[in-house]
Amino acid sequence: MFVTKKLQEQVNEILNELDVYAEWLEACAARTGDWENDVTVRWAAERALHIAVECATDAANVVIDALVMRDPGGYSDIIRVLMEEGVVHPDWFRQFEGALELRNRLIHQYTDIQAEEIRLGVTRYAPLFKEYAAKLREYLAG
Repeated sequence: MFVTKKLQEQVNEILNELDVYAEWLEACAARTGDWENDVTVRWAAERALHIAVECATDAANVVIDALVMRDPGGYSDIIRVLMEEGVVHPDWFRQFEGALELRNRLIHQYTDIQAEEIRLGVTRYAPLFKEYAAKLREYLAG
């Protein structure tokens, strides 16, 4: 299979949304003080992290399906397929796996998540989303 204009547009629509969340997360990471204890900001950060991961996996799924790549075996495997195909670097993937784990906790173990985990997640993963979007766009551009 090959990359079509329609595929690029479909993926870019998702990546544009990811860019918005990534910008907000980076601004949040740069905030000083104990913002993670402000329930409004903390909840916004949790939601932004969750949606940013969803955008990353949704874009990957579109590419995987359109280019007939290996079927992923689970959530984390979706991004792993792109790593195996050379879209993202293995070092980036190892760093990003934590975001996938955090997303799972935000969905299924939300009562156990501490404020500091959200701060660490925002700080650690915010820069990775922009890098991912750039690499996926680059890959699709050929």
